[in-house]
Amino acid sequence: MCGRYFFDLSSSELKNYYDQVIPNAASKQVRVGYNEIFPSNHVVTLGLNKDSQIVTGVTKWGFQGFKKGQLMINARAETVEEKKTFSKPFKESRCVFPMSGFYEWDQEKNRILFSAEETEVMYVAGFYRIHKTGAGFETESIIMTTRPNKKVQPIHDRMPLVIQKEYIEKWVSDLDFAREYLSKDPNELVTLEKWLSRG
Repeated sequence: MCGRYFFDLSSSELKNYYDQVIPNAASKQVRVGYNEIFPSNHVVTLGLNKDSQIVTGVTKWGFQGFKKGQLMINARAETVEEKKTFSKPFKESRCVFPMSGFYEWDQEKNRILFSAEETEVMYVAGFYRIHKTGAGFETESIIMTTRPNKKVQPIHDRMPLVIQKEYIEKWVSDLDFAREYLSKDPNELVTLEKWLSRG
């Protein structure tokens, strides 16, 4: 977890983020509005610009690994600063993934969508890096995970680290706040609802 998520363009808030990035992202083939977002897709994220303002951007979900074809898509909140690959971008380049919810599969392989009960948009903590590739540079992003709350626990042993909307600015700009947030009880972060999703 998290291996796929849902970005619903019928949400006016998500549509607004989408409309902000599309004019400059056509060449990156941003994958939003198609129900499921997959690792390696270019996605909408929120982060700080050079003027310390929160802006929308486009990142590729997943860090290219050391082995050919390897893609690292999640980082554990408990150990993020212990991992050489993750420590520097976590400290310097945090971001947030807006979404409608995230998917998990139960033992019967039913797909289940978890979303926030209180709002139509969920925000998930992450970070990004600028990575050199053969074709130039790519902005790659990672979703952070934590222990599951009571709703997710029967289905999976991890869940995304959800950021309450009022804390987005602190998450992306204040390292001390981010470190403290990593230790929060997942049951206090968000109340989730779930329903089966076909297909």
